[in-house]
Amino acid sequence: MAKFPKAARLALAFALLFAAPGLGLAQTPPATAPAQQPVISDEALDDFGDLNSNLVTLAEKLDKAALLVKAGKSGLGDQRAAFHKSVETLRVAFADGGEVAKLGQAALDFVHGQLAAAQKLTDLEPAQRDAVVVRWRRVAAQTEATVATLEATRKDLLDKLQLLQAKADFVDQMAELRQARSINDALGDLGDRRQSISDRIRNLLSGTTAAPDM
Repeated sequence: MAKFPKAARLALAFALLFAAPGLGLAQTPPATAPAQQPVISDEALDDFGDLNSNLVTLAEKLDKAALLVKAGKSGLGDQRAAFHKSVETLRVAFADGGEVAKLGQAALDFVHGQLAAAQKLTDLEPAQRDAVVVRWRRVAAQTEATVATLEATRKDLLDKLQLLQAKADFVDQMAELRQARSINDALGDLGDRRQSISDRIRNLLSGTTAAPDM
């Protein structure tokens, strides 16, 4: 039997090796695992029940943020005007001879008048009249102390209110800073709520359960 040259035998071996897949020797590719189907749990159903109220809350927060941003200077101007009006009203009330001072004096006049009237009572027994007078003297002393304290706080507050009026520009800046902070807080709250609802919707559609809102 004729022998092939060594080089021919090697070439034939390589040819058979690489031709093996075509001869039915190819390996079967591994079977892919079936895709996991989403599961709608009871928790997911409960979560879905809360979704509508969350969407309503998000819409309300959106309206609030929009109002704050759109109000801008006009809304801020109204707030400043209301603030300055309140300061002026209180300044007049706490001024010397103002409503607060008159109230204190009226209270003193009342208890002093009642004390004087009690001392002139003639239709009571002397012991009873003395007891009533002692009591009115005690009430009068308490009222005098209260009015004295009120008078001191009245003057102190009057000074502070007048200082607020003198520092109107600074007060206006405080109002503007507060408005800006309110807008920032509203936008931040809107973003946080939007993210929470977005996650909830994604979890519901994928069949998983969303973490409860804090």
